[in-house]
Order: sequence, then structure tokens, then C-alpha cells
Amino acid sequence: MKRDMNLALAILKTLEENKAPHLSEFDIEAALKAAFDVPNRGIGYHLNLMADANFVRSMGNDWRLTWAGHDFLKTAVPNAFETP
Repeated sequence: MKRDMNLALAILKTLEENKAPHLSEFDIEAALKAAFDVPNRGIGYHLNLMADANFVRSMGNDWRLTWAGHDFLKTAVPNAFETP
């Protein structure tokens, strides 16, 4: 599976803009379902990649944005990443 930077950015924005401090993978997938055609386990794959980069942290079954994730969102430009 290839990394999709636009999807990663959308996941981070979903976590930041939600009123809850953390969301489940299912909630994130439901929020992005209309905008992205994500293969099965695609959201989980990207969440794990972003955890490797310290942008998100697992809270058991839920995920939350880290300080580094908030900082990345401040500098990221929407739709600036190429799609393969």
C-alpha cells in the first residue's frame, strides 16, 4: 500500500477538528468515507505510519493528535501533495 499524504492530512484534520479528544479508527473512516476511496485497513495503515512519525498516538482503540501533529497541521498546505 502506498502512502497518501492527502489522506494523512485529512486524518490529522479530522482528529483536530473533532470535539472529542480522541476518535476510533471506525469514526475516522466514517468521517472520510465520502471524500476518499480507501481500501480496507487503509486508515489503520496511515494511522500507524503517522504514529511512527509521532503525529498521532494510540489510546487503545482510539487515536489522538500529538503536539507534533498539531504543529504539522499548522505548516501543511491542503491538497499540496501529488497523487500517484
